[in-house]
Amino acid sequence: MGLNDIEIANALQTFYYFESLTLDQLKAISSIVQTHQYDAGESVFSEGQKALSFYLVLSGQVQVYKISKEGKEIVLHLVGPGESFAEFPFFTEMETYPANAICLQPSLILAINGATFREVARQNPDIMFRITAQLAKRLKEFNEFIEDLSLRNVDSRVAKYLLSISENSPEKAVVRVHKKTLAAIVGTVPETLSRCFKRMSGDHLIEVHEHHIKILDRSALKTMASID
Repeated sequence: MGLNDIEIANALQTFYYFESLTLDQLKAISSIVQTHQYDAGESVFSEGQKALSFYLVLSGQVQVYKISKEGKEIVLHLVGPGESFAEFPFFTEMETYPANAICLQPSLILAINGATFREVARQNPDIMFRITAQLAKRLKEFNEFIEDLSLRNVDSRVAKYLLSISENSPEKAVVRVHKKTLAAIVGTVPETLSRCFKRMSGDHLIEVHEHHIKILDRSALKTMASID
C-alpha cells in the first residue's frame, strides 16, 4: 500500500513528535519517509543489523524484543498504531539496532531515514525535545521492568501489566494479548503464566478466553499489584 506525500504528511501529524509542525514542515519530512506493508510474523529488523531508519506504526502491532544468552525471549515493547520505535540509535552513538522487531499482526509502517531526519530535527527544536522526552519515558519503563523482575512475584507482575494496558475507567475491561507474548513481557514462561491465570480465575479476578482476558475485579488486581 503506497501513500502520497499529502497522506503521509497527514499521518505524521497524528504522532506525538510531529504534532506542532506546520504542513510545510510535515511535507518536508514526508519526502524522506518510506511506506512498508508487513505480514504477521515478518521481521522489521534484527539485533545487530545496521540502523538506518526508525519507524512509525500506522496500523497493526510490532513486538520489540531481545533474546537472552539462555535463549529466552524478552519483550521490551509492544508498539501499536500512533506509536514509534527504534529511535534510540539515531540519538546515541549506536550504529546497529540493539533489539529485534517483528510484526504480530499485518502492519502498515512508515520508515524514516535516521541520518536525514537528524538534520530536520536540528532545525526544529520542538521535535528534539519531544524525542528526548519519549526516550526518557522508555528508559523509565525499562528501569521499572528490571525492578519488577527483582521485587515482584509473577502474580504481581501479571496483575500490574493487565491493569496498565486495560482501560482505566470501567470496572470491567477486555485485554487482548497473546499468552506467549504476555509471558515474555512479564519475564516468565507460558507454563508459569497458565498457573497464574488459573489462580486469578479461581479467585474471580479475571476470565481467560482463547484470544482475550476479561478483567472482573480491578480493585483486587490493584491490591495484588501493590498499586495505590
